[in-house]
Amino acid sequence: MRGSTVTVHNQQHSNAPIVNGVVYGNVSNNVHRPNLDGLQVLYQHAATGAMHDSDERFPPPLCHPGTREVVVRRIIGWYLDKSRRKKPIMWVYAPAGYGKTAVAGTVSEKLEALTVKLGFCPVGATFFFWRTSQERNSPARFIITLAYQLVRSIPELKTRIDEVINTDPMVLKKALEVQLRKLIVEPLRSLSNLEDIPNRLIIVDGIDECINSDRESRLEKKSDEDRETSQLRVLNLIQQLHSHHLPLSFLILSRPEAWIRRHLESRLFCDVMEPLDLYKVGDHMNDVKLFVRAELRRIAEDLGSESVDAEWLEEECLVQKSEGHMIYAATVIRHIDDPYGNPRKLLRDIMYNSSATRPDISDSTPFSSLYELYRQIMRSCPQRNRPVMIEVIEDVMAFQEERTFVDEGFEEAFCALDSLSGRPPDSGLKALRPLHAVLRIGNWHEQDIDDLFIHASFGEFLNSPYLSEEYAVDPNKGEERMLSNVLDCMTSITMNTFGKELEDPGARFAVQNWCTFWHKANSGLFRGSPTTRLNMIKKIIELDLMACIMQSYFSPSRTWRPWDQSSMAPLFDASIPSNFFVGSLGTGRGVDSLSVIRKAKYHIQSSLDAAFIYLLQMTSLPSTLSAGAKFRIGCHCAKHLQEVTCSQADWKTNKLVRALQNPGNKGTPFFEEIVKCLYDKDWTKRYEDARRELLLHIDNAILKVGSEALLYCRDEFWYSSEEQDSGSDEY
Repeated sequence: MRGSTVTVHNQQHSNAPIVNGVVYGNVSNNVHRPNLDGLQVLYQHAATGAMHDSDERFPPPLCHPGTREVVVRRIIGWYLDKSRRKKPIMWVYAPAGYGKTAVAGTVSEKLEALTVKLGFCPVGATFFFWRTSQERNSPARFIITLAYQLVRSIPELKTRIDEVINTDPMVLKKALEVQLRKLIVEPLRSLSNLEDIPNRLIIVDGIDECINSDRESRLEKKSDEDRETSQLRVLNLIQQLHSHHLPLSFLILSRPEAWIRRHLESRLFCDVMEPLDLYKVGDHMNDVKLFVRAELRRIAEDLGSESVDAEWLEEECLVQKSEGHMIYAATVIRHIDDPYGNPRKLLRDIMYNSSATRPDISDSTPFSSLYELYRQIMRSCPQRNRPVMIEVIEDVMAFQEERTFVDEGFEEAFCALDSLSGRPPDSGLKALRPLHAVLRIGNWHEQDIDDLFIHASFGEFLNSPYLSEEYAVDPNKGEERMLSNVLDCMTSITMNTFGKELEDPGARFAVQNWCTFWHKANSGLFRGSPTTRLNMIKKIIELDLMACIMQSYFSPSRTWRPWDQSSMAPLFDASIPSNFFVGSLGTGRGVDSLSVIRKAKYHIQSSLDAAFIYLLQMTSLPSTLSAGAKFRIGCHCAKHLQEVTCSQADWKTNKLVRALQNPGNKGTPFFEEIVKCLYDKDWTKRYEDARRELLLHIDNAILKVGSEALLYCRDEFWYSSEEQDSGSDEY
């Protein structure tokens, strides 16, 4: 079906039509393209916060003066060794809390101090992974970030990088393995003086903190298997880079996770990798002693002149209890360094007034002393405050785990949590203040809620009832409470609030995250508790769902969101959108439950119909709505129409379908967007006939509107369909 003739405008001196700003056809124009600055382009796409001297990491973790000297000297000596026996990759490993990141930072700092002496900067590039940073918990920007720093370190690469970027700007969107070859390997190998270039060190810290794929999406958390794959991919990229025999050495620091150890000890690495167990190198007890003595003196100086020379009787006890774990000593110091408390009394309480530790716990882990310290800190909190404190921590964990916001400020996050939970303003933050030794709550104006825990071990402690005993948190309880509060908060949303900025921070958070939290519950909470799902479905039925959908699309966001993400995306990522909420709950349920499920599915489908009809009737759109947002909404409507045409026998009488048949003489902005998505977005093969029927059903409306872009899409679609049908017949 070739349909109507499409009227187009042609570019001067070209036979190619221009449709909706895109040139189609064979174009042979001489287009002037300004030369791109390759270094600047790399900078714009790099994870700048992953560099050792970045502002995001300031002040960077460093070894306390006089500590870790043996291991730092060992690493620097390995790098400076020019003998043929030297292995070009060193893996420094240790469990959480052993100061791997501080060692990496100190090595970077000390090597940079050798720049004048060596005549070049020995640190070629650094990348510090961090699980709570959107740009640092994925390998997506890993190669670009290394390439940017190598160009800065080796100026001869600048011309080559300019050529690569200007020849193929899309290289920044290609697979990491392609980026490695195009941005690092080939530019380096093209240098005529490559043999004369001094060896540079690339430092990669915290590979175990690389928890997402290279798609940088927080919408769907990755499984453990996917995280392992991402981490091994980073290691493989390093191995590939080494295999080209370039003037580069690699320092890798990570936890000794089983899959990381297995990979680094495989034949791929074993001949070129030197392992270094951080715990076995150096005098850890002496390191802790130096740190404790210096910190106690600093605290004494802060207390006043009379306290400076006074002896800390518990100093040696603290050193012994640390068992050489710097994290233990640092946590104690933070606990007693309280401007509103008595540091000497606090230290005595921690050292001598703890309750007896269970032997089975104390002997079960090398961090038993740390976990006992965590229990003591929890016990030191006012008893009347503990239930609220645990509730707030559960809320924070649920908040961190799944949300659409990717740049949520600390203050705004706690305002939203307090509002959702019905707590008085600021009460959540106040409840956590006694935990200043283990939580970052001092400079909350300058930080993100994802960085609340000072160390990951405290979160692991809280999540383990075996370790934290009566202070254990229940992630499912927090998740259920968060979802319930989000849905309750949305009862205030009606079409009267549509288009207005919501004043309540809880309501703002709710409309932008309700689908995301439900998506998380589908893969966890609801699987273990069908009754919980049923209760939540009843809350969905009570909502003005059309208004909630509209508010989710149009609510002004104060936070940046990647262009390809949408708060409504989880709903339409489901194969059948109306099943997103009910899941498989209909199987084996009672009559009352089935009635609720049927009611919910009808409510969801009719609300989606009403929302998209409302959009179709809008003659003008808010200026804040981006082209990407309009495209997403069009795709969502097309997905809903797929369900309508495939699941409703009388789909031609559906209100949304009828609205598409009568868009007016000129149509509306969303009519064109929806129809373009119907033409462009692939439907699964079994639904293809339904799509053709729907497009034929509204074909007169498309011709009536007469948009050049739509008519072009129409001709292309039917021409392609005819070719496919012809090919099938021939076959």
